[in-house]
Amino acid sequence: MLKERIAKMTLSEKIGQMFQVGFPTEKATDEVKKLISNYHVGGIIYFRRNIASLAQVAELSETLQKTAIESGNFPLLISADQEGGVVTRLKGGTHFPGNMALGAVDDKELTSQIGCLLAEELAAVGINMDLAPVLDVNNNPANPVIGVRSYGSDPALVAKHGTAFMQAMQQVGVVATAKHFPGHGDTSTDSHLDLPVIKHARSRLDKVELYPFVQAIKAGIDAIMAAHIYFPTIEKRAGIPATLSASVLTDLLREELGFNGVIITDCMEMKAIVDNFGTVEGAVMTIEAGTDIVLISHTYQKQIAAIEKVKEAVKSGRISEKRIDASVERILKLKEKRVGLSKCPQISFAKLDLKKNQKVALELGRKSVTLIKDAAGHLPLNKEDKIVRLKFVTDKASLAEDDKKGDNLLSRKLREKGFQLKEIMLEQESANLPDLKDYDKVIVLAYNATNSDYQQKIINQIIAEGYPHIIVSIRNPYDFKYFKDLKTGVVIYDDSASSLAGLADFLRGKIKAKGKLPVQFGVGSYHGN
Repeated sequence: MLKERIAKMTLSEKIGQMFQVGFPTEKATDEVKKLISNYHVGGIIYFRRNIASLAQVAELSETLQKTAIESGNFPLLISADQEGGVVTRLKGGTHFPGNMALGAVDDKELTSQIGCLLAEELAAVGINMDLAPVLDVNNNPANPVIGVRSYGSDPALVAKHGTAFMQAMQQVGVVATAKHFPGHGDTSTDSHLDLPVIKHARSRLDKVELYPFVQAIKAGIDAIMAAHIYFPTIEKRAGIPATLSASVLTDLLREELGFNGVIITDCMEMKAIVDNFGTVEGAVMTIEAGTDIVLISHTYQKQIAAIEKVKEAVKSGRISEKRIDASVERILKLKEKRVGLSKCPQISFAKLDLKKNQKVALELGRKSVTLIKDAAGHLPLNKEDKIVRLKFVTDKASLAEDDKKGDNLLSRKLREKGFQLKEIMLEQESANLPDLKDYDKVIVLAYNATNSDYQQKIINQIIAEGYPHIIVSIRNPYDFKYFKDLKTGVVIYDDSASSLAGLADFLRGKIKAKGKLPVQFGVGSYHGN
């Protein structure tokens, strides 16, 4: 039946299905409507720039789907990077702590529950495809882009929670997308900015990087996102990233690993592609390599040019129409399974129980608090303590993340419970450590100090001068590699309200720290209480 429908489609209609595009506003622009109606694009991606509230994004989704149906297009796959934690696009929805918090708790049922609730919220506003879960095994402390977006450094842990999360999402009817194949965890380069290289032997890749993806394929994952990373042990041509490699996408992923679902690229406007190949030529190359959906998240002119370039490649014989048909069949099978192929999807968020979902988020925030050590017995805090909290001016750790939300909630919650707390903001990176001798406890929330010499300097000075300190990592637990002679250290895995509320409860002695660190630091480092 699908083959017959595909045979009746024009070349332009087929190629359009193979593109997923973004646009810059909270309302549907004329440009995005033209992409749907005239260029037949099969998918839309939302970022924070597109989402103001649940009501607004539900209306936006409905408008886009009506545009597709009324123009004779198939219903759209509408996606977002709703990972939880530091990558949470849905304003107005529940901000669940992220993957490494789930790894720290290591409760598969809780992971499934959150996958289900998160998917229900997405579906209720018309987002039918989640670009999650992250199945990267984060075993490189210097990784600037994955970090807490991973479940941890153990491939089995990542596979267990990644498959639980994706199965729960798919049971709700939302497409799950495992990323970033073949694995982005052991890089010290952000592919948003440059082309990372992973040189491990295939035997190591099988045991670590590939293992969670193999398990996800066995569990029936709908889609897999390809990474802009060069793997020289798989791809023999120098400098060709997985996204553009038939050796990776066709020989390995399709034929060897047996994946029959949809392959989608990471954004083709990331510098790993733009600076080395260009978005437009890259679109042709990735389809040659085996991609089904080309993701171009930002620029209208590049979106149009890439679609036209692929059309030219088919007409010239560079890409066969049979190759296009194979991808379109996979895309339409997925749409038929999750969205339908004819009617405008039903969109309604009226039945969402956000209070219930927030309680589950808070449960995860509390259970994931991880005590690294408390050698000096600084915990819990006493209400008689004079407490000072040093604050750094920090920005988000990578371009993949949403704008940093701040962490004032911690101070507010402690004050609400009767604790004496003063905040001192270090306004710039040249600021010196103030005199703290009048305080009984010094709290510092380190945000990605792994990549901040200034934070490392200030925190190590606090420790060296003997101030009674409580150092909390709120983004990158690898920070503790850089703090010498630490006495008291705690990890939470993002600055969401639920994680900070859990931290406040722990600091004041209301709960115990039950999280177990899901990453390893190496020889001589901390591995738990």
